[in-house]
Amino acid sequence: MKIGEKLRLLRKLKGYTQETMAGKLHMERRSYANLENNVTKIDMERMTQIAEVYGIGLDELLAFDENKIFEKCFNKNIESFFSVEEFKSTSIEEREFFIQQIQQLLETIDKVFIETIENLKAAIKKQNNTD
Repeated sequence: MKIGEKLRLLRKLKGYTQETMAGKLHMERRSYANLENNVTKIDMERMTQIAEVYGIGLDELLAFDENKIFEKCFNKNIESFFSVEEFKSTSIEEREFFIQQIQQLLETIDKVFIETIENLKAAIKKQNNTD
């Protein structure tokens, strides 16, 4: 998996748009899109910034164990909403918001999973056609 594909997957797991990521990295959306599309090479300083945005280590971003990254992103999303004690003291509106956020996260997970399966199918088909 190329670095741009990794960045796209991470962004989708976090539920960010390219515009959001570009803003967090203080760059234009088009420039960020070029990173995801492997048009522009990424230097170590930019990689470090990206890792910081996602709350992961640079080594994790470079090694990119999908299961570890997914687990870490998912856990950070849940932790960022409420702790159990805070959740107990929230209003109905805040709880409904929390539920909506979880639903959006699950929808994103579904989309990423389906996209990954489709990419794997295409890669297998391509491999079979070259054999």
